[in-house]
Amino acid sequence: MDNQLERTKPKSLQIPVKRNMSLIVSTTTLGTIADAIFTLCLSWFVLERTGSAFITSAITAITYIVNVFAGPLIGVFVDRTSPKNAMIRAYIALGLIGFILIFFYLFLHDYIIVAVMAMVILNDIAQTFISPSRRRMLPNLVGTDRIAEVSGYLSSAGKTGILIGNAVGGILLSLIGFIGIMFTHSFIFLFAALLSSWLVLPKYERIINHEKSKQKKQFWREFKDGAKLLLKHRVLLVITLINMGVNIVSVGHLNIYIFKTQYGATAAQYGFIEATGVATSIITGLFIGRIIKKIKPIFPLSLGLIIPSLSIALIGFYDQLFFAYILIAIQTFFLLFYTVTVHTLLITLVQPEYRARIDTLVASISSFAMPLTVFLTGYLADIIPVRYIFYFTGIWGTLMGIIPLLSKEIHQLENL
Repeated sequence: MDNQLERTKPKSLQIPVKRNMSLIVSTTTLGTIADAIFTLCLSWFVLERTGSAFITSAITAITYIVNVFAGPLIGVFVDRTSPKNAMIRAYIALGLIGFILIFFYLFLHDYIIVAVMAMVILNDIAQTFISPSRRRMLPNLVGTDRIAEVSGYLSSAGKTGILIGNAVGGILLSLIGFIGIMFTHSFIFLFAALLSSWLVLPKYERIINHEKSKQKKQFWREFKDGAKLLLKHRVLLVITLINMGVNIVSVGHLNIYIFKTQYGATAAQYGFIEATGVATSIITGLFIGRIIKKIKPIFPLSLGLIIPSLSIALIGFYDQLFFAYILIAIQTFFLLFYTVTVHTLLITLVQPEYRARIDTLVASISSFAMPLTVFLTGYLADIIPVRYIFYFTGIWGTLMGIIPLLSKEIHQLENL
């Protein structure tokens, strides 16, 4: 087996890198467009049918719950199979959701809200397969030297998809209705599945997956192996704890509140503020990978938290819209340095057979406090001036940004 792998490894250099890059970026864009349309339109549909903000907000809460509790288990499944097949199957499952909801809308209309909630859960579970699958096979698709660069492209593609999906989702709902939206959603995801099937992996990777399928360990043993590896890997463990610390006081969901109450922004102005952040992400993602490849990871990890955190504190300090646009752009620009660096390290520092497990474990631990944070900060914003929450968040995030500077393990990282 080892000799066979050695003979096939050199052939892996013949993979069509540019084609794979185009396909993986295209599927990411399509997937985020479809998901943004799906989330926006279902939220609007549920709000119109029920008039309940609580039921509507449950759509967002489900995402956090799935990430925290199902994510680590899904990572084991991805590591036990071919990541390409896992991604294709996830896209197909997402494509079927639209047809299921169309069936309920036409024939079981009284149960449509129950069906929507069930399909939201299925959607979030299927989505959780995609990111770890993509990261696990990315080095074999584009080569190790291009991981940081492609991670930047993927970030840009994701933000572009969100921008397009949010922009056209409401318009499409009014033009083609619920059935049309669900059909469009299914078509996009099935097309993404087709594009994913055209990805070309090295031959030796297929041999490894075939051999692994013959020698699978017990499920829980594989899960524990992944958890033990994360605990032993000091760099990723520190980053995970930093992520969790930052998310304890996350206030992104309060942006709409502070810009409306403190800055006096209209809905249109808030839309432009959000668009400023998205546009910054899109542009930055196109070149950020080339920059972080040339500097030590400690700098984007630290500055990528400190400067965005100071921007959050300043958002609480000012009340003129002019500063809102500038601060959102600065926050988004530097936060992307941190995000892309972390995503790249999750690929380059982890062996392929553990990559999906580590990826989902990090995501689960990082977002563990998010559901409670959303409710707690929302409650506090009703009883104290919201600017104080932003002050505290900014100070706390700055302290989190200092931790990489104090970590010996992160200091020892020379490059990505």
